[in-house]
Amino acid sequence: MKKQPLFALLAAALLIGGLTACGQSGDTSAEQEVPGTAVEIQTVETGDIATENTVTGSVTASRNVPVLSKVACKVKSVKVKAGNTVAAGDPLYTLDTSDLDDTYGSALTTYTSTRELLDEQVRQTQESYTNLQALFELGAVSQNQLDQAKLGLMQAENTRESTLTQMGLDDVWDVLNNPTVTAPISGTVSSVSVTAGVSVAPNTATVVVSEIGRPQVVVNVSETLQPSISVGDAVDVSIPSIGDETVQGTVASVASAVSQASALYEVHIDLPKDLKVSIGMFARATFRTNSRVGTVLIPTESILTGEDGQQTVYIVDGDTAYQVNITTGLVGETQTEVTSGLHGGERLVTRGQSYLDDGAPVRITNAPADESGASSSAASSSTVSSPAGAESSAASGAASDGAEGAKG
Repeated sequence: MKKQPLFALLAAALLIGGLTACGQSGDTSAEQEVPGTAVEIQTVETGDIATENTVTGSVTASRNVPVLSKVACKVKSVKVKAGNTVAAGDPLYTLDTSDLDDTYGSALTTYTSTRELLDEQVRQTQESYTNLQALFELGAVSQNQLDQAKLGLMQAENTRESTLTQMGLDDVWDVLNNPTVTAPISGTVSSVSVTAGVSVAPNTATVVVSEIGRPQVVVNVSETLQPSISVGDAVDVSIPSIGDETVQGTVASVASAVSQASALYEVHIDLPKDLKVSIGMFARATFRTNSRVGTVLIPTESILTGEDGQQTVYIVDGDTAYQVNITTGLVGETQTEVTSGLHGGERLVTRGQSYLDDGAPVRITNAPADESGASSSAASSSTVSSPAGAESSAASGAASDGAEGAKG
């Protein structure tokens, strides 16, 4: 009689363990009831697209004029510095001509006398030609006589120029008579490379004056982009130094020859006249070429490319994904044009497509519950799990009753 309670307890324990295992197995199968690969989708739409190419450059003057030193001479004083605004004819720096007198003293004496003689010959020839013109108008001289006089004037001028050039002292003469170097144009002094007390070499750029009649951005483009750019094209330009806003520029010129230094083509872009910028500021220019209007567009990241180069996407119909071969056209910043394979309105897989095969079941994770088969499946899954839970509870109750009976 004492062995019966122990036997009853063991039987109850085995019953509880078996029912619990059955309940756990039911929960696991319920969790696996949701079929298919999780994906996100969006509806294929039509829109406008253009190829975008962004290149960098800098703000530059519409014209840069270097001031060259004519002779080797010491600088006496400098009147400007980089950043100054000057008008045409304003003094830039002065030269110390004392060394020129010592170096070219005797040669300048000969040059001066020769120049004066030649100037007088030209003056007399010009006067004779002017008088003959007046007589020709009165009919007192022939056309041949007037032509001969004009020829004589041209010969006198050419003789003067060639003779003085051969003597090689024209520049020295100019510096001695005007030792102050002036600005050739109105603008901004962009660089100064002379210092008071230091000599400059001949034909060296001493000062650069930049004219900003209209600010420009200069960029360099590749040989593949250059043929697509034309004078007058609109360009989006951003200059971070003056703000985040983009301004519209206009292509002013496109180089037809490649730069030897960069192997690229230089493009000048006019900026709005009232834009406040400084020379040298960093700029970005975005060219839009080969635009399409009302074409089929999809996210570029949704496209898969096979080993053979074939591009494909996945389209969802119901709860099944189907592979579709496509042909693409223009590529924008985030979207790509589809020229064949899609027509618009399809449900395109945008995430999870790399894990799919043609005809694979899917669960749509970003669609509303009333439009997604996946959401319905999830709902039925939770419904399926309820009986399993109820069965487990009933089993637990039966085991408990059995245990109570064993105790009795």
